[in-house]
Amino acid sequence: MYQYKECGLDGIYLKNGYEVVETGYGRSVGIHDVEGLHLAIGKGLIKKAGPLTGKEFRFLRLELDLSQKALGQLLDKTDQTIAGWEKSDEDVHILPDSAIRSYYSEKAAGTPIAGLLDELAALDRKHCELVIELEETENGWVCSEATECA
Repeated sequence: MYQYKECGLDGIYLKNGYEVVETGYGRSVGIHDVEGLHLAIGKGLIKKAGPLTGKEFRFLRLELDLSQKALGQLLDKTDQTIAGWEKSDEDVHILPDSAIRSYYSEKAAGTPIAGLLDELAALDRKHCELVIELEETENGWVCSEATECA
């Protein structure tokens, strides 16, 4: 079995779905269907009976494609609070634990909230300015043009 440490978690072992390859730089491991593997890990984490560890919390956040800042905004916490939970050896508190499990469950199921989480992640990655050109007419102000960076 192969211990899959690359995901940032300690207790993940692969029975198959990987191959060991010798390269000019030494041994390397190739994982088949990494996206599917991470989905299976995430689903396993949200079903976990006990509280999430900081590493498990971080794994789910990264799989949601959310920055610490974006997740902090969802949970009404600072990015430093999120970072603290992820670095801590203590279990994550029940409310953020439940929230991230719920968010991940919704995204894995492809429900409408998944789209909102994707939009939040995208907004966090880009800084754009909206430019609105307004024009006063006989009927009041109207928007003649609105542009936003891509």
